[in-house]
Amino acid sequence: MKFNSAKIKNFRNFEDISINLTNKNILFGMNDVGKTNFLYALRFIFDKDIRKQNFNDTDYYKRNVVNPIEIVIAIDISDTENADSQKLRAKLKGSILSEQNIVYIKVKADYNEKEMVGIPVLYWGGDVNELEEMKIHGTFFEIDYIFNVIYIDAYVDLYMLFKKNANTLLVNDKDQDKDVLESIHKTCNELNARISDLSGIKSFEKKIAPEYKKFRHDDISVSVKSEIAIKGLYSNIVPYIKQDGDDSLYPTSGEGRKKLLAYSIFNLLSKEEEETKISIFLIEEPENHLHRSMQIALSHILFLDDKYQYLFMTTHSPYVLTEMDQVNLVRIYNKDKIISKSIPYTIPKEFKTQRKMLNRGLVEAIFADKVLLVEGTSENVLFGKILSEINPFYEADGIYILPVGGFGFRLYYQILNALQINNIIKTDNDLRKINGKEQYSVLGFSRLNSYVGEKILPDTPIRENSVEAKRKLYDDNQKTLDKIRDKYSIYLSRCSLEEDLDEVIHDQMVSYLPNADGNVIGYLQNAKNNHMVELVEKLTAENCKHIYEHYNFACLKKLMQ
Repeated sequence: MKFNSAKIKNFRNFEDISINLTNKNILFGMNDVGKTNFLYALRFIFDKDIRKQNFNDTDYYKRNVVNPIEIVIAIDISDTENADSQKLRAKLKGSILSEQNIVYIKVKADYNEKEMVGIPVLYWGGDVNELEEMKIHGTFFEIDYIFNVIYIDAYVDLYMLFKKNANTLLVNDKDQDKDVLESIHKTCNELNARISDLSGIKSFEKKIAPEYKKFRHDDISVSVKSEIAIKGLYSNIVPYIKQDGDDSLYPTSGEGRKKLLAYSIFNLLSKEEEETKISIFLIEEPENHLHRSMQIALSHILFLDDKYQYLFMTTHSPYVLTEMDQVNLVRIYNKDKIISKSIPYTIPKEFKTQRKMLNRGLVEAIFADKVLLVEGTSENVLFGKILSEINPFYEADGIYILPVGGFGFRLYYQILNALQINNIIKTDNDLRKINGKEQYSVLGFSRLNSYVGEKILPDTPIRENSVEAKRKLYDDNQKTLDKIRDKYSIYLSRCSLEEDLDEVIHDQMVSYLPNADGNVIGYLQNAKNNHMVELVEKLTAENCKHIYEHYNFACLKKLMQ
């Protein structure tokens, strides 16, 4: 079973939106773009507790109650060997034909002006244009016998969760429980009797009877009895967190620990239903109250544990996504109206062992509005310094610098483009010696041809590998390279970072790097990160402005526009 898509019309801030889905979906975007509302759209289909509350007029897009709310989920059940596909197809029975492999589940709600609510009606079938109305038994639709929705909000209350589900979690079905319950019952009777013997109660009984007889001359007395009963066995129990080796109990040992305990309870609850129902986890901002290390630990569970097979999660944290793989990244954003873009993301096999490093760069970038893709840490250090001088709040304005390191540009810019996140590439004008020949392939040019998807730059090898040869190669093709800058936002260095920087502030670099003995380019290239940090610490605001305005580093001005 595989989630395929969602279509939402006239619901809250969604006028008309379509989102591609898979079984693990990560929703991200700025505040108030509708991430929580999307989860609620799913709940109105799969969660009977939400559905029975009906739709209010505020649930209709801009309170347009003339048009109905429509939410349609498409699920692929073509895998006939899959147990969940079998469960869903068996329940559908005649509502889907044997050759139909997509199940459409729709909730529709026309607004009733008299009742002032929109009553949800469910439909399903294999043809989205000819769906059958779903049978209902009391308040249960047939779908409620198939799916078990586990909604975990950002501020889940551990104690309310535990109290609500105590009877499910704490089942007394052992023979020894009978003796324990009898003992509890006997203790309750004894406790009630002892409470009734308190002097305050006896005094009240003695004084209240004469007062009563003033109204009615009955031969009565008044007794006050305690009624602590076994029926309240779980009414006041609270889960405590106990440190190993410490007998003390800590009922409020931190919101982070309580949240993880709440997740553990949700896991137990899902086990109760897993044999007969399909569990869907809807999780909202799990990072709240969790330290970075706990977020990473939670990421490991969410993306590697089979229990979370069907997952829809909103988040603002890159740490929660550290272990993500085989997920659908869904960006919800607002231009003139709420729209979305999504892309399936699977870690390439060659990067599996570097999953965390790859993901950390990517997930930082997908939370940005503009991303500058650079080759390594030297560019990151230098450009970060320059941008902070131009605009100290550039990161708060949604700008992010992403060093691609050994992962290359392609994986990153393909994902960013698919999510419609503006990105700019800054790469070196590399040459590579051809084996067995005194020639050098124009690797930087070939890289750009690959990125733009056509042979727009010459790829004929050259005979010299020098700064002068690189600059001549660049100058001879500058018109084409400028067009690539304008059209594709790809900026090729005239040579390399260090050589291009030397062209702009050579005298200052010689002054700032005395240990280089005048060979500032070699010095920077010899220990890239450390020596670049040494230089950057000495750059003045004037230096940064000069670099920012220079043709060699026009990518920075483009980024800030």
